[in-house]
This record gives sequence, C-alpha cells and structure tokens, in this order.
Amino acid sequence: MSERFVDLVVAGCDFSGTTTQIAGLIKHLQSKGKIVRDIRGTEIDAMFHAEVLADFNKGYTTFDEFIKKAHPFIARDGINQVERRVHENKFNITSMVRNGVSVYINPESADAWIMEEPTHRGAGQTVRSVELYRSKFEDKVDQISAALAHQTYRTEEFLRFRRVLREAGKLIVRSRSEESACYNIKDEEASPQGISREQYLSLPGHKIAFGNAPTHIFVVHGPADWDPADYICLRTERAHGRVLDDLEHNFRYQLMVNRRYATDWLERLYEEGCAMHGGKVPQIFRINIYDSPESQIQQMADKLDSVLAEKAQ
Repeated sequence: MSERFVDLVVAGCDFSGTTTQIAGLIKHLQSKGKIVRDIRGTEIDAMFHAEVLADFNKGYTTFDEFIKKAHPFIARDGINQVERRVHENKFNITSMVRNGVSVYINPESADAWIMEEPTHRGAGQTVRSVELYRSKFEDKVDQISAALAHQTYRTEEFLRFRRVLREAGKLIVRSRSEESACYNIKDEEASPQGISREQYLSLPGHKIAFGNAPTHIFVVHGPADWDPADYICLRTERAHGRVLDDLEHNFRYQLMVNRRYATDWLERLYEEGCAMHGGKVPQIFRINIYDSPESQIQQMADKLDSVLAEKAQ
C-alpha cells in the first residue's frame, strides 16, 4: 500500500461546523490546482462520478454543481443518464472496484475525494433517517442499534472506496469517522444506554476502521468543562431553524461528547483500537470552536499543506 496517501478526518461535537470547514478545504485544494470530487450524499450523488458518465462529470466537483452550472439541456440529459444507470444496474451501487456488481468510479479521476459519516446511502441513511429520530417514530433512542448501523457503513465505505483510494495514494477528506465513538460509547451518567467500549471495538466494521485508521484528525471542540448555558447559547445560534435530532436535544449528552473530543479520551480510544486491530494511531489536532470559521479553515488548510508537503518528500 502506498505510504503517500492522506486520510484526513474533520470531526467535532454537534454544531462544530464540519460542513463549512470541509467546504473551505475544498476551495483551498482547488486553489492549489487539485482536482476534487465529492461523493457525499445519496447513491445518485456518487453515481454521477462513475466512469460511464465521464462526458458529463468532467470538471464538476458534485452532481449538484453540475445541475446548477451546466446548460439546462445538458443537465437534464446528465440527470437522466444518472437515474438510468441507477435503475438499470441490478445492484444499484457504485464502487472503485471493477467487480461486475457495482458501477465503477475511477479513483484516478481526482486528486482528492470527499466523504462523510454517516453516509446518506446504505446503513448511513438508516442512521440519519431513523436512529437519530427515534422519537419521531414513537420509540426511544437505542445507542446499541445506532452503533451497529455505524459499523456497517464503515465496512461498506472502506470496501467500496477507502481501501482503493488509500492504495492509490489519494487524499481523502472525511466528515467524521469511527472517532464518533465519542457519541456511541456508554457513559454511566450522560449515556447509560450506550454501547460498551469493548463491544464497540470488537464489531466487524470497527476492526476494519481501527485497522485502517485516519492518518490525521482535525477536531473542533469547546472547553472540556463547557458551561451548559454557554453550550445551549451556541446551539441556539447555530441551529438555524433545523429540526434537532433526539441527541442534539440532550445537552448533558452533548457536553459529554465535547468533553471526550476535548481531552485525551480520543487518543486513548485510538491507542486501544489500533493496538487491537493493527492500525496506526492518527495525529490529532485540535481547534477552538469559538474561533471564526475563516480562522478554523485557515488553521486546517495550513496544517494540510504541511502534511501534503511532508508526504511529497
């Protein structure tokens, strides 16, 4: 496997701004002349990047960008082609593996690939649509069920994309990863229904995840001893009218998550998980959640430039 790949995760507590930060990193990479492709979103968003659609996807970072910028007739034809490919393929999935059971995306068609967790496809869609909104289905939060769904899409995304990209020496930028154990693992006071640390690390998807851990993690967080009133104030400022999920409503739980990100809890998790499954502990860099978005992005961009320069030597 190439030693030149970079598998970067942008992480943090809820309302830490990962979407804004990754958007900033995409612009930064493009300013450096890098070709960036974004496979976040549904299966159709990934399908847009398939090799069979090269006539349409060349020069576009996302399917949404293509729809907005292409000539209306070309955009409509492209949309029809993507939808047709989804429906005509028996298995309805994409991958970077030529295997006869998925639509092929060529990893060499970009220098950098953008991914996310939870995904909006496969098991990640279950997390986003059901597990985070159990109350909307007249049920209670089930952290063990959620953890099982999380580990499933980690298997999916690694086998379909990440392994190939790492072998090809590409830059991967991901929104969150298995470090979201900060959300899942049991805490006697704030999350007594959570999964045990031992069980979490032993799940099949986490054997893959910690055996192939990120190379670097940027973590945006608040103070380890965050005052509840200050956290609630920030949540109110940044919610922007969105429907809060069951866990976002629970401020004690959110303070626990932030505390784990802000302390060596995360390092100790990776030390244990990587030792169990043969992975390498990532380098972890922390950024203040109260820094301006511009400052956060600049800090990340400067560090990423340094990492890429080091890998190029």
